[in-house]
Amino acid sequence: MTTTANVVTGTYVIREARQEEYDAVGRLTYEGFGHHLPGSHQPDDERLGLLLNAAARAREGVLLVAEDEESGRLVGTASLLPYGSRLSRQAEEGEVELRLLAVLPEARRSGLGRRLLDESARIAADRGAERVVLDTAVDNEPSQRLYRRLGYVRRPEREKERPAPKVQLVVYTLDVPPAAGGSPHG
Repeated sequence: MTTTANVVTGTYVIREARQEEYDAVGRLTYEGFGHHLPGSHQPDDERLGLLLNAAARAREGVLLVAEDEESGRLVGTASLLPYGSRLSRQAEEGEVELRLLAVLPEARRSGLGRRLLDESARIAADRGAERVVLDTAVDNEPSQRLYRRLGYVRRPEREKERPAPKVQLVVYTLDVPPAAGGSPHG
């Protein structure tokens, strides 16, 4: 399903990525996390592979993109991975994991991150999931504020220590209503 919304910088459509866009989605993900900026921290080989390999994310789950309708440029993405996916690191039975939510700097503060989160919750419900789970860096307070505003609840009991230099992660979940009952995020 395609959704649209008018925002200050244009009109964006959120939809599943097409196969011919996978390389562009990989670059978008890399840039959305700021790794292309001068002096930025570079991901290790495993993380770099995950960021760039959008085709693998599409095979494992649902690869969403946000497209600027005016320019046709892809400016945001999110990956939804079911429980049991080899790319999932948090999902438990009954959950869909949201990973690699990325919005390019020029499209930030337009509501696009929220729309990607809302669409992810809708898709999770449509696929019979009971909740969405995600994680983020412990120091990523702007993202955590957004998650809390949208009803996500931090689950410290699910957080695991990670060896340095890996960033410590915080885990959030959102219960989603059954698809037949409709989504409060639609």
